Amino acid sequence: MITQMVNTIDHGRFLFSIWMIVNTCFCTAQVSLDQNMYQINDLLERQQINPSSFSECSDVLVNLQSIETTGNNNVEHMEWGTDSLIAIDNDGMHKYQLKGDSLLLIGTENRLMHIDYPQPETWLRFPMGLGDSISGLFEGKGQYCERLFFRKVGKYSTKADAIGSLLMENSDTLRHVLRLRTDRTTVTLAQPLDSMLTAYETLDNIPILGNDSIIRILATDNRAVRSVIQRYYVPGCRYPVLETCETSSVGRGESANQTVAFYISPFSQACLASANRTVPTKSTNRKNDASSAGNPDKSLSYTLDIDTSGKIINVNCDISGTTGGPVPLRLLLCNHQGILYRQASGSLRQGESGQLSLCYAGLHNGSYVLYIEAGGQQYSEKFSVR
Repeated sequence: MITQMVNTIDHGRFLFSIWMIVNTCFCTAQVSLDQNMYQINDLLERQQINPSSFSECSDVLVNLQSIETTGNNNVEHMEWGTDSLIAIDNDGMHKYQLKGDSLLLIGTENRLMHIDYPQPETWLRFPMGLGDSISGLFEGKGQYCERLFFRKVGKYSTKADAIGSLLMENSDTLRHVLRLRTDRTTVTLAQPLDSMLTAYETLDNIPILGNDSIIRILATDNRAVRSVIQRYYVPGCRYPVLETCETSSVGRGESANQTVAFYISPFSQACLASANRTVPTKSTNRKNDASSAGNPDKSLSYTLDIDTSGKIINVNCDISGTTGGPVPLRLLLCNHQGILYRQASGSLRQGESGQLSLCYAGLHNGSYVLYIEAGGQQYSEKFSVR
């Protein structure tokens, strides 16, 4: 009987359960700097899910037993910028800065628009427990399609408003889950970029409006947009397991609601490093032998084969070692500002060679950075499109 029970154990799920038990013992239901600060080189796969496929219950925060995925997964990658931490995903990037006990949202950027926030929003405060709250005003300025000057102003309030449980797909129950609820109202103002640059020469010279003007705009402008964001933090997980955002356009007595939701598996977060990892400095040579001091038994070797006629980057690589299962392999092609343009993923067996390809057709001429990640190791190569 004992032998039969042992043979039927799902070892991956068993180890994950042990990991969750250990972390729950040492973590309380709060957001803290040690446990929840964003860290460089974290690579997250955020699954977009159907908001109608999960629900709140009387005794739990959310029931995730019947969640349905929808759309494409959103891969998010953390790296350092000049003076900020940059979260890069399929749609663009968000820039954060840690100041004292607060993580500030200081900028957003995508292919069409970029905005910097001289008066930023406090995205997280460390620590935050049940009943704690933060609120304030924010103001940002930037440009859209290099034709319009954009200014975003608004107010926000974030509160740790509930503690409860999550019922998971595999019928596990995650307890001591802390929910952060952010209520944000935003107004976007636009003017011709040329006229603003004629008056002020540069975007940096354009003055901010200040709190009194922000309050007046929010009270009188009928283009206000309201967003309600809910983030569910599980003890032992660095990032929210579930995020939802409900947006409504409120003006002239009308309200149009749209809700999106993303799920980051607790199991995938168990693989994240407990401290910041540094990205090894790599040369621009086309052949590399890279190893990680933290994983001396897993040394990655790769070569790049560029097919200029087909606009294809072929990465030929192998990873040393004879034990363990397939090693995840990812390629990310970004510009030097961190905007993600192309990505590809696969797996690689230890001791065997493999190839992963990435198409760069359609990209503008210029310099890019190719990131290669395998088995927790990450390397970068400069790449030019001509």
